[in-house]
Formats: sequence, C-alpha cells, structure tokens
Amino acid sequence: MQNIANQIRRKKAWKNKKRIYGIICKNSGFTNYKLSKKIGWTTGKVDYYLKHLLKDGLIKNETSIVNGRVHKTYFSKTVKEFINWDEMTNTKFG
Repeated sequence: MQNIANQIRRKKAWKNKKRIYGIICKNSGFTNYKLSKKIGWTTGKVDYYLKHLLKDGLIKNETSIVNGRVHKTYFSKTVKEFINWDEMTNTKFG
C-alpha cells in the first residue's frame, strides 16, 4: 500500500516540475514570486521545484541586486546547452 502512495506522490511531483518548467520555457526571466503568483502556489512550493529543476540541469538562474535585495530570475536552457559538444566531436558515426 505504501508503495502505491509513493508512486502517486512521485507522479504528482513530476507533473508539478513539468508545469513549472513549461511556464519558464514560455516566460523566461520570471522570478520565484512571479511564478508563484502565476500558478497560485506559495513561494516555498515554487522554490522547492525550482531547486530540483536547477539540480537536474533543466533550467538556469541569474542573480542580481535590485534596490539592495537579491533578485533571482530563472531561464530555460537552449538546445545547445544540453549537447555535450566534446562528446559529439569525438564520436564516430557510421
């Protein structure tokens, strides 16, 4: 029974990550606050999923200081950033 509950939690977490990733891809440059307002979640919940997306390497962030406060904006990565060019140049095809 617990195994089924864990599967349900993982599926829901995957859907939440996918939702935030989709929004970031369409609206690069959003902050945690703007994302939380757009989705209707708390900033803590959004921050949790942003940290996981950063850890997985699916998004990147930039930090700046605006009016003396740390301001993080999140961006989706380009296709070129996902490709390992060293591996591609050293691989022989056909």
